[in-house]
Amino acid sequence: MLPAHSAAMRVTALAYLLLAAPAAMAQQESGIAGAVRDTSGAVLPGVMVEAASPALIEKTRTVVTDGEGRYNIVGLRPGAYVVTFALTGFNTVKREGIQLTAGFTATVNADLQVGSLEETITVSGAAPLVDTQNVRQQQTVSAEVLDLLPTSTKAVGSTFLAITPGLTGSSGVGSASLGVYSSAGNLNSYHGKVGGKVLFDGMSILNTNAGDGAVSYIVAGANVEEMTLETGGASAESNVAGFRSNVIPKEGGNTFRFSSFGLYTNDSLMSDNLSDELRSRGLTTVNKVLNAYDGSASLGGPIKRNRLWFFATSRYTGTNNQWAGSFWNRIQGTGFYEPDLDRPAYRKEQLWAHGARLTWQASAKNKVSVFTDTQHNVSGGFQPSLENAPETIEGFDFWPMGLYQVTWSSPVTQRLLIEAGASWHINHWPTFPLPYEDTEVRTTDISTLELSTNFRYNAAVRYRTINNTSRYAQRFSVSYITGSHAFKVGLQTEEAPQTTQQIVHGDVNYTFLNGLPSSLTQWATPWVQEQSLMPDLGLYAQDQWTLKRLTLNYGVRFDYLRAYVPEQPLPATQFLAERHLDRVDCLPCWWDLSPRAGASYDLFGNGRTALKMSWGRYVGKTGTNIAQLANPINTSVSSVTRTWSDVNRNYIPDCDLRNFVANGECGTISDSNFGQNNPRATRYAEDVLRGFAVRDYLWDVAAEVQQELRPGVSVAGGYYRNWRRNLSVTDNLAVTPADYDPYCVSAPVDARLPDGGGYQVCGLYDINPNRFGQVDNVVTQASHYGEWKQSSDFFNVSFNARFASGLRLAGGLDTGRSVNDNCFVIDSPQQLLNCRVVTPFKALTDLKLNGSYPLPGDLVIAGVFQNVSGPSIGADYAVSTAEIARSLGRNLAACGNRAVCTATATVPLRTPQTRFEDRRTQVDLRLTKIFRVGSTARLQANFDAYNVLNASSILGVVNTYGERWARPTQILEGRLLQFSGQLTF
Repeated sequence: MLPAHSAAMRVTALAYLLLAAPAAMAQQESGIAGAVRDTSGAVLPGVMVEAASPALIEKTRTVVTDGEGRYNIVGLRPGAYVVTFALTGFNTVKREGIQLTAGFTATVNADLQVGSLEETITVSGAAPLVDTQNVRQQQTVSAEVLDLLPTSTKAVGSTFLAITPGLTGSSGVGSASLGVYSSAGNLNSYHGKVGGKVLFDGMSILNTNAGDGAVSYIVAGANVEEMTLETGGASAESNVAGFRSNVIPKEGGNTFRFSSFGLYTNDSLMSDNLSDELRSRGLTTVNKVLNAYDGSASLGGPIKRNRLWFFATSRYTGTNNQWAGSFWNRIQGTGFYEPDLDRPAYRKEQLWAHGARLTWQASAKNKVSVFTDTQHNVSGGFQPSLENAPETIEGFDFWPMGLYQVTWSSPVTQRLLIEAGASWHINHWPTFPLPYEDTEVRTTDISTLELSTNFRYNAAVRYRTINNTSRYAQRFSVSYITGSHAFKVGLQTEEAPQTTQQIVHGDVNYTFLNGLPSSLTQWATPWVQEQSLMPDLGLYAQDQWTLKRLTLNYGVRFDYLRAYVPEQPLPATQFLAERHLDRVDCLPCWWDLSPRAGASYDLFGNGRTALKMSWGRYVGKTGTNIAQLANPINTSVSSVTRTWSDVNRNYIPDCDLRNFVANGECGTISDSNFGQNNPRATRYAEDVLRGFAVRDYLWDVAAEVQQELRPGVSVAGGYYRNWRRNLSVTDNLAVTPADYDPYCVSAPVDARLPDGGGYQVCGLYDINPNRFGQVDNVVTQASHYGEWKQSSDFFNVSFNARFASGLRLAGGLDTGRSVNDNCFVIDSPQQLLNCRVVTPFKALTDLKLNGSYPLPGDLVIAGVFQNVSGPSIGADYAVSTAEIARSLGRNLAACGNRAVCTATATVPLRTPQTRFEDRRTQVDLRLTKIFRVGSTARLQANFDAYNVLNASSILGVVNTYGERWARPTQILEGRLLQFSGQLTF
């Protein structure tokens, strides 16, 4: 049950929003620009240009053309616009039918005839399709398109993933993609560029999990006016080079509007796609939607017309998805695992969300918006791999969680625009053991690893009873606009404190070999770990300069990032006395200066053909990554192992675990520094932690052509290249390449391996026994050892078409390759083995199409088509020391003086990125029936069919060579039928 929302939390959120210094990511602004001439072609300065739209609470925005007859109106919301041109001595011209999308600048020119100002000439026509001024590459999806396409719950990530060529990630089928993480789409990269940003109204909604952020705030489809995905050519307002998605929220309006949405499906509407081929490869079950439901309602309108608008939403949604190949433990709590084949494991998830937005035109020159969305999500966690039983997965309880924002804009004059905003993404998500009906994971259940199968069961290694990964963001900008220039300066800041409490059941983990105790691990838990990003600051200045048909975009950005670890008092634990850890600053402290430049040329001067180029430097996305790794808690010895003989076979360590030397059934702990600073902990060199231009960065260049073929139809094509620099490596200063001895092994004879296997794998090295265990690791710049090259080259062709018949088609083809070349030696010469990996064109080519078409009888059919590459298949082979000794002439150094040694070395049997599973083809369809209810109400009934072909494409495999090698770990969910409806009036 959703806990009551405390008044204190709401007051705190509101206080922060109202008092935060105005200053995060600016949202992608729309605009209208052009030139005004008389009928002889002479430019007309001083023309009053007015843009009017119901999307503007202030109703109109007005500017005047400059001395070159040019004008530029910026900071407009998406929507339908009418532009009026007026100058004494000339007829007034009114241009209708201008549809603005987010981040798009429409070119609207006008020719004025001599005549009376009172006489108005109205011009209607198709909206411009080619942006001849901006050089950014982006995809825009409107609420109208979202309502038509079979994109399930209109989740930001999964929608873009389905329709954007070149974008990679993971998403399920239909409501299999519901959920806290998968509904965000799990976007990975675009053209090899990783590290994207997810924004709501221009400000980050990433939490600080995993250091650089993950998405846990769920955007309700009812809140979405438009969604944009920027993939390149970003202005100085953006710091990172990866994709940047932004949700433009609804604001309400001068008309009351109500909308409700409902969705349902279950396993009876899902087809089985477990083929005989998959069974022959060891897959016995598949992911399945047991049930899914989603209900939401929204209401928007005026509290006071043209002065105060509101928009409110409420949502309750849930899923119950079965995990493939994973079964609950039939004998949970006994210390052993036996799969209960009658009880496949599943994830249950529920989300409650209640949001509201107020838009206030405080005066003619001041507009304020306040947004609040409180959510509670209870999730069954991530899907386990074949190496983990479901009871080892943590559940997530996201509470309190939500997003609170305030924005302010002020067109002080016709040329001066000031904007500011502040955002608080509160994100607390403690974890808990997953229960199943009358079976639960108790605090006495110890996490156990079976070495022979590398299978973990009984409980998670550890749990996070406190987990706060909230983020604060602020933005402030000033724009000065003339007809030819759009100059902008701004400040962006983000702060991200992070607090996590770790606990381990019993403060120990067990390790078994063939069902018998082998060793145990003791932990220094519980502890509370803290680190903070404060601040991630950006200052930028940019200009857009139009010279006749050429528009130059140029700017520069200064980035400063600082993270630190505060003082951390650690209370006494089961095995250790009270400790105190000192503050550590500058983890890291980075300064960067990044130039951006681009040019757009209106080839024929009619706004239908644009040649574009962009070039820019972007810093790598990071957060508390280094601070987490360098936190004294993590650089101290937090766990130790010791042998456990269990002579009496009672599966209880009969020894004093507080006595760290050998006693009873337990050996001496592996490290006498348990609970103290680890002298072998990895350090960070100054050239990585502090300084100017030491942060990793990426150069991104693009060349494009965009063409409007006819009204409503446009195409675009381009070449895109990027390359990374300032990459870091880890060097063990205690050893040199001369301390390693070479050996070869024979690959197993296996028809699935290249040439049937049996070949020699050489280029392998093992540390000399005299140097084994000597560790002095330091993270430093790779440039000290050689040049680490990471680059990507891509080509893209896309189109967008709307026809008078109502047919809408969009999509494109994207192809390219990526190269990762680190052919230099740091410590082990084995680094030269497979040191240059090329991900080929066939692995990075995809075709994505989507469209809709109205049929007679108020029917609409819509679909999404995807054809993307399958996952790569690796082959990592664990080779025994006995086999290695035949070539090496000795046991592995890890064996020491043991007479019987079970140590192994992992050897790649295949060059990475050379073999792939079959391509995935997915077709999703939606049939919609529209019912008119009275004069204002509209009911949209949807019937969706996801994975129409019932394909069973493989999405992941086991890459460890052995009994389970190449066994599918996940496949595309089977055909799913889904019913939904939307009532609006």
